[in-house]
Amino acid sequence: MIPDLRPEAVGAALVEAGASLRRDRGGVPEVVRLTGGYSWITLRARWDDGDAVIVRVAPAGGTVEPYDPAAEARRLRAVAGAVPAPEVLAVCEEPNPIGRPFGVHTLLPGEAKRRPADPAPHRRALATALGALHSRADAQALDDVADIGAAYEAELARLVEGYRRCWRHPGIDVAMRWLARHRPSSAAPPALCHGDFRPANVLWAAPGVIGGIIDWERAWVGDPLCDVAFSMHLGGWGAVEGEAVGWYREAGGVEIDGERLRYALRLERVRSILSGMQGLAAVAAARADDPRLADIGAAAQAGAWDLVAWLAPGLPPLSDVLAPPEAPCPLHADVGNEAVAALPAKSLPRTRSGAGIHPGWLDRWRDLTEQAATAGPELIEPLSALAERDRSASTMQQVAWRDT
Repeated sequence: MIPDLRPEAVGAALVEAGASLRRDRGGVPEVVRLTGGYSWITLRARWDDGDAVIVRVAPAGGTVEPYDPAAEARRLRAVAGAVPAPEVLAVCEEPNPIGRPFGVHTLLPGEAKRRPADPAPHRRALATALGALHSRADAQALDDVADIGAAYEAELARLVEGYRRCWRHPGIDVAMRWLARHRPSSAAPPALCHGDFRPANVLWAAPGVIGGIIDWERAWVGDPLCDVAFSMHLGGWGAVEGEAVGWYREAGGVEIDGERLRYALRLERVRSILSGMQGLAAVAAARADDPRLADIGAAAQAGAWDLVAWLAPGLPPLSDVLAPPEAPCPLHADVGNEAVAALPAKSLPRTRSGAGIHPGWLDRWRDLTEQAATAGPELIEPLSALAERDRSASTMQQVAWRDT
């Protein structure tokens, strides 16, 4: 169902949401959609008296399926007091005037910054906040996981579920085999991890002063080095590396174990690629209509090809790890894919619905994909050659991933 985001509907939904939102407020709020993210539908509702709240509406599909406002509320309540984060005011399931489940959170002070004029104090604040999160947040309030080894086992199962919502890709098959083979068995205690820790999800009240950390939909209980690894992948100037590692440790962060960090870097890379693939899969299945998800999905398709380089001797066969998805890649699908074809042409990658694909390419794709389920390094070269002819690659700038 398409959500009703008109101010009248949002105002009525907030009245129904509970006494904590002041039922007697009256009037229709000003509603502004915040468009920075790609996952939840995030609204700011502000009344004439200046009071405002954040409304997080669950879309039907997207990059972080399944969407569950109650689960996000549990994450936020578990992190309360550890770092500045939104307070949960209400959770509302369907039916409601908006037409989709939603959560209501406090509006935090500050604004996000692409790159401050002087990043130094901001970098220190980021590293300090991450160390505080990992040492102070109540991980057991979110998930009772015995140790980091068990947390990784559970997270790999979640990655499999996410992959099943996408399309089959030989690079993802290889990556899942590698992750299963090298999964750490660490008995160290897990921590509550943000899962998307980067400057875009931090609001600054003043230079070096964090007003709030937002977007906790990927939060989980696991290896704190995954947050460090994610920041190294996608944190840009805010990455926890170099001198920032010392600030992170001083604030309660864990020691950096090289082997675990190497694994965390690879896991976070796969997680990010699968997120983009899920977004495009949701568009193809008509669960989402954000045209940005098409190019993000194409970038993920391109990034997944790099994972074939992880083929190594001794990896378990794919059948021991997962049953791969059956859906075809939307970028190579028949032109009858109405959901993808309906998107604006400029939002799609270089080819749409398989246009321009050499007739023998898809046959070679299917053949090598089946071989990659059990193969070793001997298949890296053929798969890489196939990747070079994949014209569905996105025109978006690719991320410079780091594995070691």
